[in-house]
Amino acid sequence: MDTIRLPEAFRLRMERLLGQEAQPFFDALYKAPFRAFRQDVTKLSPSLVLPDLAGENPRRVPFADNAYYLTSDAVGRSLAHRIGAVYVQDPAAMAPVAALGKRCFRRVLDLCAAPGGKSLQIASSLLAEDGLIVCNEIAPVRRTVLMQNIERCAERRATVSAFDATRLPDEWRGAFDLVVCDAPCSGEGMMRKNPDAITLWSEEKVVAMASLQAKILDSAQQCVAPGGVLLYATCTFSPEENEEQIDRFLTAHPDFSLVPPAEPVASCAVKGLERGRCAEGMTLRFYPHRFDGEGQFCAVLQKNGALSLRPISFPRQKKKAPDPAKAIVRAFLDSVLQAPYPGQIVMRGWDAYLCFSEDFPVEGLASPGVLIGRVQKGRVVPHHRFFCAMAPFFLRQARLFKTDERVQRYLAGEEIPLDLPDGWGVLMIENCPLGGVKMVRGTAKNHYPKGLRKDFPCTTS
Repeated sequence: MDTIRLPEAFRLRMERLLGQEAQPFFDALYKAPFRAFRQDVTKLSPSLVLPDLAGENPRRVPFADNAYYLTSDAVGRSLAHRIGAVYVQDPAAMAPVAALGKRCFRRVLDLCAAPGGKSLQIASSLLAEDGLIVCNEIAPVRRTVLMQNIERCAERRATVSAFDATRLPDEWRGAFDLVVCDAPCSGEGMMRKNPDAITLWSEEKVVAMASLQAKILDSAQQCVAPGGVLLYATCTFSPEENEEQIDRFLTAHPDFSLVPPAEPVASCAVKGLERGRCAEGMTLRFYPHRFDGEGQFCAVLQKNGALSLRPISFPRQKKKAPDPAKAIVRAFLDSVLQAPYPGQIVMRGWDAYLCFSEDFPVEGLASPGVLIGRVQKGRVVPHHRFFCAMAPFFLRQARLFKTDERVQRYLAGEEIPLDLPDGWGVLMIENCPLGGVKMVRGTAKNHYPKGLRKDFPCTTS
């Protein structure tokens, strides 16, 4: 950042917005950004994670459950990160989901979901056990990253779609009790983290992004069920993309109203501006000179009506002729999983998926659920995501200690000895899945993907 000058027009805008606080704000932009992570304590105990990633005296992110500031630069190579027990995320980016408080949702739509941080945060704290989260991302490269994070974190209730957020399927009207709109924006809040946010900034971009956000919000509101919630967030400071956007939306959609964000988040943030129907303090702003994190804005809007968490009925797909491949997949699932296991089998060519909603329309989804694997020569070749996402349901489970030398050998791609019956099984540390094995007479044939083994060199000659 020291070699890059802030655009003069941006400096003038922030001086008007912040007044005497403008200089501390500019000074903060030339400091190192903060990083944090969320831990899934249902997978690994904190004693196996915090000393490595947060130090001996971990500092909590004050409003997010099981979230801590990072002290390690090697988080990507850590075991906890590699096996999906932690997710690295900007501290302020955790605020919008935390602003929802302690609620429970059954059908969630995350409209601009990549790289997946907010989707996974919702899944870990707000999604019903039998719920479903649709993670939408139109950009192919970003969608690949999203799917990789869902796989790594073993979230089985997630499906992935690739729709234009301004034109969503008619079947989704009124179908979700939570819709998240983490909207594309001018990125002012990312300037100290990403120098491209500086070089690509312009007042014209602010105007263009505000126009796009309005279209996405107008599309998003159609998907909210009566009594449901619309969560709006950006990582920018411009009023045009934040409070003025909310004022425009409330004027156009009087069946929505702002609701106060949860107090733990509000106490760490700056009150949002008053703009027409957008009252002061009903929205939140995060500035890098006020909070140890990057820029963020969020607003929680609720649709009129009584919130119901009953399952939502969707039009059922037309019955198709029996698929012989589906019968092969069903027999495979019956042989490796405990009964009853949830979900419906969905075939995409020879690829089989397990979708956790019996009535959600899966046509048009990029990934309709957990990828079970591919049917080849009358048998199923299982995928890594299947082992990780369905680990709690496996008949054959082997739990190892983190210090067991077989963990490193497995992650390097070696065969290891295990005391399990013959057949497909899953290897775990505590409740965190490492991946799959095929047991043959006490030897675990390794099915950890080759592309994930690079940081764990093989120990055998």
